[in-house]
Formats: sequence, structure tokens, C-alpha cells
Amino acid sequence: MALSICPPFHRAYRVLAGASLLCTTMLLGQSTTVVLRDHLDPSRLEARRDSFTVIMRGTQRGWQVLSTARDGEGWALGDALSIDGMVSQSSVIRVSARLDETSLRQHGTMMGKPMRIALDASGPRVTGVALTPNNPAGELAIDVPRTEGLLDDNAVTPLLAFVRWREDFSAVFPVLSSGKGTVSDVSVRTLGKEQVTVPAGQFETWRVELQMGVSRLVANITTAAPYRIVRMSNGPMFEMHLVR
Repeated sequence: MALSICPPFHRAYRVLAGASLLCTTMLLGQSTTVVLRDHLDPSRLEARRDSFTVIMRGTQRGWQVLSTARDGEGWALGDALSIDGMVSQSSVIRVSARLDETSLRQHGTMMGKPMRIALDASGPRVTGVALTPNNPAGELAIDVPRTEGLLDDNAVTPLLAFVRWREDFSAVFPVLSSGKGTVSDVSVRTLGKEQVTVPAGQFETWRVELQMGVSRLVANITTAAPYRIVRMSNGPMFEMHLVR
């Protein structure tokens, strides 16, 4: 769609900047395109539900809920978001036991207009349909090659907490814009550790920068278990704070 993260990364950019993004890795100081799955720690996944408040220009404007639940041998990653008068949507991203994305189902409204996306990743391609306000012609058919480790933009935010973050972590990762059917590179790097206070409490976090072109988002993710996103921001325009 055209931000699981209005609060999460992709939505905020779609809603506020019209861009989608996510994350990646760098080894020995050399930036290289990677498979995000190879930098996820499956042992960090657990059934849970995290609630956030969405703040725009210093005013609370909505909420977001990220959830993780078992789905057979894999996982179902839930992401529900509501921002007053702008967007209301719900997504379910399913991933296999290997943490490869297998499907996306999303529905809701944006700027008062209906939107829905249904994608399936099987065999060599990702196929489905997308109806968003960004597609004036109506429903768009999606059909792109299923490259190794490809994720759609809605899967980025729910997976951030499970990355093995470390000092000097930097990378480039291909992400499918689910509402457009295009693939773009997103870069990510750690900026160090930071103490953060949000309604849910005080946490030691990794401060992580995600960028695509001129669009930039900063996320704070706890350094210790239970691994959680506690804050995301692209400046005074948009912030997301963990409530519980």
C-alpha cells in the first residue's frame, strides 16, 4: 500500500511522503544487497501484541497495533493502523517457518477511499491485485519475479524487532511496493545505542536509520529481550510511541 508503520515504516512514508521502505545489512564495511531473512533471529519471534500511539506535529492522532501469532509452522504478522481522517487499515502478513513471506491481505480506507491488497508468493513470482487511491485507473494487477528473500513493504515494520542489530550494521535490501508492484532498494544502518522513554517505560535501544532516496525514518528497537520497537519518527511530522 501507498506505511506498518504509519507507525511502522512503510505506512508512515506512504501516508506522509508517498514512499515505501525497509532494511538491510553490510559486512566488513562493504554495502551489499542481502536477504533480510538471513539477519533475522527466529528465536525472537513469540506470540504477542504491542500497542502504539501515533503523534503528528505533537498531537495524538491515532493508534497502531502490531501482533505476532503462530500460523501452522510459520507466523502471521498483524498490523492495524488508524489515523484520524487519513487512514484506517488492517494487514495480515504470513511467513513460512524459514521466514519467507507467503502472502499479504490488507484492507481499509485512505483519505476516505477504499483500499485493498491481496498478494501471494508462490513459485517464481509474486502475484495479486491492489486497489489504492494512488491508482486512479482502479485495481492494479501485480506480477513480479519472486527474487530470493523479497518482502513487500508491509512486512518490514513487523520484522524489524527480530533483526540481529549490532554496532556498524548497514545494508541495502529490495522491497516490493505492494500498492504499485515496483521494487526499490532501501538502506538501513545503526546509529548507536540510545535511552528512550515512551509511555510503556524506559528502554535501552538501538537507534536505526532507514532511508530510500530523500525519505528518512529513525526507529528505536530494544537491545534486550523482549525485542520490541518502542519508537519511530520521521521528525515532528510523525512519531509512533509504544504504549503497552
